[in-house]
Amino acid sequence: MTLVRWQPRSALRRWRPYRGFDDLQSEMNRLFDWADWRHGRDADGAWMPAVDVYEEGDNFHIHADLPGLKRDEIDITVDGKTLTISGEKKSERETKDDSYYCAERFYGKFTRSIDLPSSVDTSKIEAKYKDGVLEVSLPKTEEARPKQIKIQS
Repeated sequence: MTLVRWQPRSALRRWRPYRGFDDLQSEMNRLFDWADWRHGRDADGAWMPAVDVYEEGDNFHIHADLPGLKRDEIDITVDGKTLTISGEKKSERETKDDSYYCAERFYGKFTRSIDLPSSVDTSKIEAKYKDGVLEVSLPKTEEARPKQIKIQS
């Protein structure tokens, strides 16, 4: 059985034979935008590494996949409440002909900016890089940490 989007009665009064094509085009655009993102490209076609951001205890953590890069090829900056990871992954070899059958690895400059919550102490941020994974630890400020309140009698 085919699912059809419900249209209110007022919309049915006007006959529009190609009404469904607008929906189809927007769904196709959404699909291709999603495919680019899942394959490591942003809307402009630039390479962007995959990141995980999560909270654990008194810290926020960011893990970024940066395979093939050296520690000195990665820049981490904090400007206000925005943490930016940037760098450049250079091609291992130059090709002068089009002899590739398949090329799925990404090269070039990249930038990932992550908005930080106001509860991050930017003066105590630490970063480690091992086996192609960048780990950034963002400690919470003292005010943001949970406190136990004692009940007075």
